[in-house]
Amino acid sequence: MTFEQAMKQLGTLQRFGSPGAVERVAWILNHFDAPQNKLRFVHVTGTNGKGSTCAMVSAVLREAGYVTGMFISPYIIEFRERIQVDGKMIPKEQFASLMEQVFPLVEQIQATGVYMSEFELVTVLAILWFYRQKCDLVVFEVGVGGKRDSTNVVTNVEVSVITSVSLDHTEILGDTIAQITRDKCGIMKPYGTMVVAPCQTEEAMAVITEEAEKRQNRLVVASVDDVKLLHADLYGSDFLYQQQKLHVPLIGLHQQINTATALAVIEVLKQKGFAVELKHITDGLEKVQLSARWEIVHHVPLIIIDGAHNQSGISAFKQSICRYLAGRRIIGIMGALRDKDVKDMIQVLNNVFAHVVTITPKNPRAMQAQLLAQYWMDAGEQATAVASTEEALAYAVQLAGENDVILVFGSLFVAAEIREKIKYQFMEK
Repeated sequence: MTFEQAMKQLGTLQRFGSPGAVERVAWILNHFDAPQNKLRFVHVTGTNGKGSTCAMVSAVLREAGYVTGMFISPYIIEFRERIQVDGKMIPKEQFASLMEQVFPLVEQIQATGVYMSEFELVTVLAILWFYRQKCDLVVFEVGVGGKRDSTNVVTNVEVSVITSVSLDHTEILGDTIAQITRDKCGIMKPYGTMVVAPCQTEEAMAVITEEAEKRQNRLVVASVDDVKLLHADLYGSDFLYQQQKLHVPLIGLHQQINTATALAVIEVLKQKGFAVELKHITDGLEKVQLSARWEIVHHVPLIIIDGAHNQSGISAFKQSICRYLAGRRIIGIMGALRDKDVKDMIQVLNNVFAHVVTITPKNPRAMQAQLLAQYWMDAGEQATAVASTEEALAYAVQLAGENDVILVFGSLFVAAEIREKIKYQFMEK
């Protein structure tokens, strides 16, 4: 089987499976001698900040010499980004080989009339790869929620993590912060340790505290006071941590929260015997890379792409705009999915853009560009719908002067679709 054939086969599965995802994933993994029970994990859930937190924790562990697996979603450029060991994607040949071994078991399940999702299968492939690569520790990001997420098949969790919680995936997790938080708390293991990102809402913290008491978890609430912000600009942030200056190349004021969370995780791991020194932290964080998170891909005009796509993410996006781009004329390029609260996003970003160019993402759940543009115009903003990302980029560049800014946002799917086009169509070769 080739990689292309494997991807085609993967694409035959549904986006969402039926109830029982954890049981299905465990059933398949048990055919391979249950590798999920032989690995150690940092299990990460939350609404925003998961990707940054995972990237930071992984970078520090790699710097400390640990063979580190990382499982994230969604991908930005290449599907194999979702499964990494020591920062390197799973090779195409190995991905195809694992698919060849696993897919007959998927077919056995589906022959019974039970549907397995793409994410469930990728969870299986990731765990098999991490085990065969003899990972010392795996940083494992959930897909959606926690309690019923297929990643909850893991057992040896050194520390569970909840990043900031806000409204997202309400059709699956519930339409209140309390309901969403309770689902995410489903990754807590009995008598385990849970790290909580700072700045949670009172509603979220009440649920987290209650669930931690039920499962007799030690609760560690990260604090932004532990990482004092020294300086932040379009090229990253400098913090003071344990009297040592840290540079994090990720951009945005919210990175103080993510850095505090990641460092709280590292401290828990140190207490559990992992040998991580301050130099590993400083050197690791300086090497962190994460695509499409306030990422500069062009300088004249300045083009920034960001995957902000929900209420909390858009609020952080707005804060960064006010901090880093105050007084500058901004052209927006936006695409969104139908299940997002687009009107709320527009309300938060009212009066930010001189013009918004809308596109239709290449996704079955995409909102049509014409409807998205109409929402902007209904809010009194100037907006134009175009047929493709190429047209959007060309039109935005036409509208922008050399001192203006083009911001691409609205969905990580949009970021994935447009990132390489920006880099190769508009950047200097």
